[in-house]
Amino acid sequence: MTPEIALVLTLLVSALILLAKEILPVEQVSLLLVAILAASGVLPADVAFQGFASTTVIMLGCVMVLSRRLAESGLIARLSARIRQNTRPGSRSTLAWLMTVSAGLSSVVTNTSTTAVLIPAVSEMARRSGVRPGRFLMPVAFASMMGGSATLIGTSTNLAASGAVSRLGMEPFGVFEFAMVGLVVSISGIVMMTVLNPWLLPDNPEDTEHLPAAAKQFMATLVVPAGSRSIGMAVGDLGLDARALTALAVSRDGGRVAAHPRRKLREADRVIVRGARAGLLDALGDPLLGLDLDVPAPLDEPAHFILAEAILLPGARWIGQTLRSARAELGSNLCILALHRRGQETAALIERMRLKTGDVLLISGPRDQVEALDRDPDLSLLMPPEPGPPSEREGKHTVVALISAIAAGATGLLPFSVALLIAVLALVLTGRFSLQDMFGMISWRILILIGGMSSFGVAMQTSGTASWLAGNVVSALGGFGPVALLLGLGVLTIILTQPMSNAAAALTVLPVAIGVADQLGADPRPFAVMVTLSASLSFIAPFEPALLLVYGPGHYSIRDFLRAGIPLTLVSLCILLVLVPLLWPLGIAAF
Repeated sequence: MTPEIALVLTLLVSALILLAKEILPVEQVSLLLVAILAASGVLPADVAFQGFASTTVIMLGCVMVLSRRLAESGLIARLSARIRQNTRPGSRSTLAWLMTVSAGLSSVVTNTSTTAVLIPAVSEMARRSGVRPGRFLMPVAFASMMGGSATLIGTSTNLAASGAVSRLGMEPFGVFEFAMVGLVVSISGIVMMTVLNPWLLPDNPEDTEHLPAAAKQFMATLVVPAGSRSIGMAVGDLGLDARALTALAVSRDGGRVAAHPRRKLREADRVIVRGARAGLLDALGDPLLGLDLDVPAPLDEPAHFILAEAILLPGARWIGQTLRSARAELGSNLCILALHRRGQETAALIERMRLKTGDVLLISGPRDQVEALDRDPDLSLLMPPEPGPPSEREGKHTVVALISAIAAGATGLLPFSVALLIAVLALVLTGRFSLQDMFGMISWRILILIGGMSSFGVAMQTSGTASWLAGNVVSALGGFGPVALLLGLGVLTIILTQPMSNAAAALTVLPVAIGVADQLGADPRPFAVMVTLSASLSFIAPFEPALLLVYGPGHYSIRDFLRAGIPLTLVSLCILLVLVPLLWPLGIAAF
């Protein structure tokens, strides 16, 4: 092992730890890798930065813009509403239709946008069918991932992998190269989740309701202001029970004491409570207590002020920050009232809590500014704003632009990156949105992550790390045949998707896969396809943004994702092992 290989492996392990523990945001980890690779001389500076100027970054940015425009136009929401009106109530038939729509839409729109827009309709149709929303939400999110794997633009993973294989000396993937595999996986997944739904996602005894979103339990801090009549009163006399609020602890003089019902309150005491948003909102108007923050919204929530719930997506800039820091960054007009975190009930002051992926923030503010948060790449509103009528026409322009770009790229009339860029520029030049709006629709965090990990993939190849790892893989599995090697690479990729993003896992394993093919004297393309689709079809844990969106609304636990996700992942992996060698011949004997 050379010093360069040792350094690259050390960086890989360090990156996995940083990402798994969310010590640093994903884009910082990506930039740190690039900086170390360039400073150490493993990569020349110009090569280290090439990942940020690749066609992959251009294509992905354009796809983000077009997907966001389609989601905001209301076309998807109107389609789901029409399906809701025309579908007869029935658990299995309704779920099959919803999963089919989700898979179809996500083949041209990002799976995150598809899932976010469908959540309200899916929840309502589940209730109409007499089942809890959690029985439908996870399968619909799974379907968006399966459908997204069918086309080049369906997921950022496919786009990133296409750029990576191009830099590694192969032809980039075609727009519909994965269509057959994606179709078979989607059909199999829909049948499996529809037939086995009662067993894979059984009713939760603690969630037999068809609870409204307002029943979600948030944590907040109430303060005893100076001159309040509550000074000297007992915690049990504050009327918290009437608001369905539970006192968890009392913060006093820098320490915490138990929130015993007979505990006498003092001036400046902070009462840490847990309860539904309705009770917390009612507490705002209590003359005895007030929330420990400056609340811009009047208590009666006039038309221009609203409450909204926003979920923190993986890699968000606020991860690791305190709630107080997040409040300061939002500005004076928007205010975070409370925090919901699944599986955790803490007596800590929420202002000091470090935010994590999947936290749900209860935000108050002017309607237009709260709705604008839906454009923030780090947040997703759990109830997206309803689109206005004018946006439907705008959506039709976006559909025409997107279809034209796909047609031009698929027929070879233009390079796909050029076709997508022209589509976006056409919408800008015709006044559909401004350049500033366009920049706001792009998740720069994801672009930085993919750009940096692309450079890391190049470093793995040029340093000899990929060949070294490939040699070890071949030594361990080569005796069982090429199909066993495909299986090993697929499993390795799926494992890495847990601490890393799907795209980052694919970019990390692709050089190894091509190294394995080189050592076997096989065609590298099926190995690259196996890694790419394995990364796109990992359903094990709710770390993919589409799955994270339904984690809270579906009242899921990690066990639910394991129960439903592991079988679906195994089925998808088996399909890949059969179809990949058939559609992309290995060039050597399979056994």
